[in-house]
Amino acid sequence: MARGKKQGRGKPPAQKKPPLTHFLCLPLVTRDSKPQLQASVEKFRGIVTTKNEQTASQVGKAGDDDNSKSETITSSVHPKAIRPVGALHCTLGVMSLDQNKLEEAKELLRHLDIPLMLQHAASQEHEQVTATDAAASEPLVNSTNSPPNTTPLRIDLRGLVSMHAPQKTSILYSAPVDQTGRLYPFCLAVQEKFKESDFLVKDDRKLKLHATIVNTIYAKGRKQRPPPQWKMKQQTTSSGQGALGSRMGDSAEKAAVGDDKAEEQKTAKKPQQGEVEGHGPNANAPLKIDATSILERFKDFVWAEDFVLDRIAICEMGAKKITNDEGRVVAEEYTEVASVQLPT
Repeated sequence: MARGKKQGRGKPPAQKKPPLTHFLCLPLVTRDSKPQLQASVEKFRGIVTTKNEQTASQVGKAGDDDNSKSETITSSVHPKAIRPVGALHCTLGVMSLDQNKLEEAKELLRHLDIPLMLQHAASQEHEQVTATDAAASEPLVNSTNSPPNTTPLRIDLRGLVSMHAPQKTSILYSAPVDQTGRLYPFCLAVQEKFKESDFLVKDDRKLKLHATIVNTIYAKGRKQRPPPQWKMKQQTTSSGQGALGSRMGDSAEKAAVGDDKAEEQKTAKKPQQGEVEGHGPNANAPLKIDATSILERFKDFVWAEDFVLDRIAICEMGAKKITNDEGRVVAEEYTEVASVQLPT
């Protein structure tokens, strides 16, 4: 009997998860908010996409101009990591739907009694509300006796927060705030109705309403790893220490645009379509940044204020590029397959 490798049972292949196809959200781009968001995102882009290497003395020479001082940051963001204005939204849940399930989800969305849900949200204490409390007490579908429309959901979008430790993060976001305290319980109620009908992918995390401003998963890059010891010796012998030092000194900004594509393909776990888009409980970006100074600079930054949320939508995964007559990309938006209007 031949000796050698032990024969054992291999692990059964992991069951392939169905792809994420759609998501339920509050679009943040409206007729009133769009000009504000465009101006704010462009200002943010101009500050954070180019590393500011001014020394303290150079900043001092700028005089007493507060703007020149406050815009001095010590880290930068890859331009592709900044989300386009047309794609800004607050996700309520992600979905994996075939055509039949999609039609059912659209039907549920159309039949939500928004005025009644807003009225319920107004009666909830923000700290004590739960998804079940907010959604289960009444059917919350259209009826002939629905109460009159309530006041619009008017929000501010200001500040910048990290999803992870600021020193090593991939997502920066701004959280919407409404002064009436109805937004969060209302969103929980909507989310719960879709959970009850089994449309949302299971996710045990607490709902975090946020508008993603930066997500490095879109930069399509990975920080370059130092070569193994044997390869370092080989490179030193064949090319000299100078060539090796140059390779090891590549910046994170260059690595972010895909200098190490081959290594990424070998080592990175292939994500689902929706996770590539930054959605879903398992979405993860290999590229991390130190956002400490950026967060300090933009902690009170106003992205848009005093604007009305005008709809809830079901969108397709994958933002679509919009081009002009010359073929130049002028915008990027998610396709809304269904929506329902909020009181305006």
